Parts: sequence; C-alpha cells; structure tokens
Amino acid sequence: MNCYSERRKKVFDLLPDHSILMITSGTAPYKQGDAKYPFFVNRNFFYLTGLERENMTLVMLKEGKRQAESVFIEPYNELLAKWVGGRMMPDQVKEISGIQTVDFVENLKDTVGSYLNWYGNEEMSIYSDFDQHEYAKTTDSMNHFINKVKEKYPWVTVKNATKILTTLRMVKEPCETEDMKKAIHVTNLGIQSMWEHVHPGINESELQGWFELELYKNQCEDSFDAIVAGGHHATVLHYGDNNSVVNDNEMVLIDLGAAYHHYCADISRTFPANGTFTKRQKEIYNIVLGANKHIIEYAKCGMTLRDLNDETIRYYEEHLPATGLLEKGTVHDYYFHSVSHMLGLETHDVSLMNTPLQPGHVFTVEPGLYIAEEGIGIRIEDDVLMTEDGAVNLSAEIMKEVEDIERFIQKR
Repeated sequence: MNCYSERRKKVFDLLPDHSILMITSGTAPYKQGDAKYPFFVNRNFFYLTGLERENMTLVMLKEGKRQAESVFIEPYNELLAKWVGGRMMPDQVKEISGIQTVDFVENLKDTVGSYLNWYGNEEMSIYSDFDQHEYAKTTDSMNHFINKVKEKYPWVTVKNATKILTTLRMVKEPCETEDMKKAIHVTNLGIQSMWEHVHPGINESELQGWFELELYKNQCEDSFDAIVAGGHHATVLHYGDNNSVVNDNEMVLIDLGAAYHHYCADISRTFPANGTFTKRQKEIYNIVLGANKHIIEYAKCGMTLRDLNDETIRYYEEHLPATGLLEKGTVHDYYFHSVSHMLGLETHDVSLMNTPLQPGHVFTVEPGLYIAEEGIGIRIEDDVLMTEDGAVNLSAEIMKEVEDIERFIQKR
C-alpha cells in the first residue's frame, strides 16, 4: 500500500459515517485568450493522491461498512494532445494514487447522485476542503458543484474537511521530511551562488537570477516569490520589487526557498554586499542570530508557536537595551511579525490555532529586527523538525555566523 493509500485510510478513520468527501485538483485560470496562468495543484488533493493534473476530482464514500474511493479525470483528447500533451491515462492514475476506480469527469454528477439516491440517508454529509479565503474566490468549480447537489438533495449537509486534512498534514512522514531536506539543500546551493556573485552595485534581480539558476539545475521550483532586499528595502517585511541596485556598506536580506516534489524550504539570511559587516550591522545581526539559536534550543513538544513568539519578545527585551533602540521605542517597533509558521506542501502551511507542537511538525524559526531610520533590516530563518527530544535544525548546513559569511563572500 503506497503512502497515498495510507493517508486516505487515515481520512476514512476520521470521517464520520454517512459521508462523502470530494476534493478537486483545481484548474488554472485563463489570462487572456487561450493562455493560462501556471497550474497550482490543490495541495490537499496532491497529499491524498500524488496526482498533479488539472480538473481531477477525488471522491471518498463512507457508509456503514462500505468505504469506496474513486478519481474522476478528463478523457484523452487526441487533438489536444498534439498541442499541449496527452491527459493522464487511467492506468497511470491507478499506479500513482493506488486508487483502482477511475472514471471520467462527465460521470461525476451521476456517481455522486447514485450514492445519495442509493443510501437515502438524511444524515448524509458532503465534505470538501473549504479554507479561510473561500469568500474571496471569484470562481470555484467544486463549490458550484456542491451547491447544485444541495439544490437537488436539500437534506444533505455540507461540511468542511479542512480540520481533518490539516490534522494529518501537520505531522510530516519521513518521506515528506526527506523531500524538504532536498529542498533545503538546493536552497543552500542557491544562496551560496548569490554569495559568490554579490558585490556593491549589483542589482537585486541579478542576485535572484543566480539563486533561481541553481533551482532549475536541480529540478526544483520556487516555493514562493523570492524577497531580495538591499539596504532600506530590507525594512519592508514583504518587499518584492527585487529590482534595485545594492550599494556599498549595505546588507541584503533574502527570504526564499526551493520546493522539491512541492515540499517547501523557507530560508532567510542577511549578508553584506561588500563582504564585511559594519560594527553596527554586526551588533544588530548577532542579536537576531542569538534569538534564532535560542528559540531553536528552547522549542519543546507541548509548546505552541505563540509560546515561541512570546519568548522571542522576552529575549529582545533582555538584549536590545544595549543597542539604544529601546530608548526610542518598544520591541514591537522593530519586530512586528511572528517568529514561526508551519512548513510543508505550502510555505505558510496549514495549521490549527494554538496546536501544541508534537513530533513530526516542521516549522520555521525566523526572528528579525527592522530599523527603518538606520536602513537596517535583518532576518535569520531556519526550518526545524520537532522530535521527542526537541527541535532539530534541518537547515543547519546553511551558514549564518558572521565570520563564516564574511569568509565565504571574501574568498572570491
């Protein structure tokens, strides 16, 4: 039984009786004419099937002792295959997903209808993966389909499967952490390429290009739109223009990551364009670095991400007075984001509010300080795996000590 079959078995165990779960792979929207935006597979669909093609639907039925699962796909179109390649064939779907019942999307309505007509149970519920951004979505084919089912079968209850799927996805299996380690390693290669080419006068976009070249060479993709922020741009948390020249005596803050098999790395590093930190830059940098290392050591099972952030603030309150910053304001004036978020199939991966950390959780540790009046923005971010013995830094190979970074940049 492959890992996807095992995951679906866990979903069946968590689903109540008299229920149908339906999840679609999604469809890329059109830009204009016949051109589409890049396709981004629904991560819940991928997690349960391993499939990553458009316009597929997973259906899981739990009724009494019966548990049935099927995938609905687009039929093969010979003319379309000449233009964009062939659709996935049923045998391929079965091999990848482990699901043996494969049908075509035009039969989805009749199949779901047959389930509802056959069992006729007034307690029947249809589950799908509605998220917190659902209201903002302009179109959603699964929502439309479920609404049509509800019109025909008004006694059916519609429920959200997000909590069930999130509970499972938060605990990473060994195969998932291995993919994340690969993504982190390739991210390290990309960062080192940036360090090999950085110099005063370089454009942020060129630095980004050196990073992305390593991703493409290693069969990876960007886990998110990279942040490459020189000088005062680094004080803007989600700066994304990446098109300005980096000057002498300025630092560059990078927040980026590779994705391998859709599993993400998310790494931040800050470094001097000329290879040498100024005294002030080094002072602030080492406080952020101290917070980073302290939180990784501090994190334990049973804590929450909020606990980690509270400890980060406490650490800054202890160490920032020596910098003179707290004479002008509070910690929150210079640190205004959380220290951690979950990581996995998405950069800001699914999570449940205030869930205690447990073995298998992968999350970031990313303290930062942003001093706009000095043009200093520093963030140091690692990806860590929670174990019974504490947090393990999966990105330990990526240099972050002042002396190591300076030595690497200066060696060229």
